[in-house]
Amino acid sequence: MKNIPNIWQLRVFDCVARHENVTKAAQELLRTQPAITTCILALEKMLGAQLFERNKTGIYLTETGTAAHIRVKRILAALEDAMALLPGERKISPLVMGSRITRSQVHALLAIHDCHSFRAAAAKLGITDASLQRSARTLEANLGCMLYRYTAAGIKTTELGDELAARLKHIEAQITALVEAVSGFAYPRSKSIRLGVMLLDPSMLLVNTMKETRLHYPDVRITVISGVYEQLVNKLLREEIDFVVGLLKKQGQDLGLQQDPLYKETYCIVARRGHPLSQKASITVADLQQYPWIIPPAGSPRRQAYEHVFVDTSMPPASIETYSLSSMRIMLADSDMLTVLSWVEVLSERHFGILTPLPFTIQCDKPQVGISTIQGKKLNEAQQYFIETFKRNAECIPIN
Repeated sequence: MKNIPNIWQLRVFDCVARHENVTKAAQELLRTQPAITTCILALEKMLGAQLFERNKTGIYLTETGTAAHIRVKRILAALEDAMALLPGERKISPLVMGSRITRSQVHALLAIHDCHSFRAAAAKLGITDASLQRSARTLEANLGCMLYRYTAAGIKTTELGDELAARLKHIEAQITALVEAVSGFAYPRSKSIRLGVMLLDPSMLLVNTMKETRLHYPDVRITVISGVYEQLVNKLLREEIDFVVGLLKKQGQDLGLQQDPLYKETYCIVARRGHPLSQKASITVADLQQYPWIIPPAGSPRRQAYEHVFVDTSMPPASIETYSLSSMRIMLADSDMLTVLSWVEVLSERHFGILTPLPFTIQCDKPQVGISTIQGKKLNEAQQYFIETFKRNAECIPIN
């Protein structure tokens, strides 16, 4: 397989990933910052994938980069274990020694191990005898130990050479698997849908839309990325995602985004099934003050809805503040706590049968939910179908 990264490139990648900073990685590796940057760019080009996101505060792994880093750490750990086999004391670390091994040296060792002859090994690799012997002897000299021995049947690898060949062959296979795994992330744009959804997303609408889209386009890959508004809009403007589903804001208009409204969000007070308040035909603000609350972060529409409930009185105790719907679900299920969810989220929660809306109407502004895309950007057929299906499903939301 062509375009296989070498150990040095993987070590540079790991160092930058750990530090999230090119300068610090350059200092650790005793290289210049431009050299590290060039190495990372070459690795990304070789793999055909973006491994890092760059911004003013540092350099951070993308989703593909995170998956690659898991494999790279295993590869480097295997290399350190292989270098630990070498006898004697060393002034440099096993990883530094291992990263000096070139691919031609590895191939020479493996070919000699398999062929028991310099000539046969050179023929297998399609190189001259001199080139093969130079790589083989350079590896032996760099490691400071004998890897080959002459016998009546020809040249063979020593016991250490046998073990090292087996280890390096496994590492080569791991690197090849890394390349294949990264290629799996680089799905064709024409068959992909990458959407951003805001935290506490309309799960019911998303799931139904994804099911319908997969039935119509069975080979499409749908990637859903959650985040806050600013993060998702930045990804949209950088074309890392195709569109955003969530609240529409004036900021989007100012940035030149096309914003298509879907529905007005309404909010409900939610508790576990069997909660004391769920037994009442009507609920007052005074009733709601008697129970502890889980609240969304300040500034969010749900937080504003919560504050509208108690605008004329004192706030009830609220010791937990989170966006995590899974955390809310668990805490609500095991307590008498209350929280605010959107009506669409309540519909989604009915699937689990854990939470129930309480008979109380929240009087507050209803923010607009919609789909934001880049003005004038041409979407592929699957993406257009997804958006149209999402709109159709939004029109069918039962009225609260």
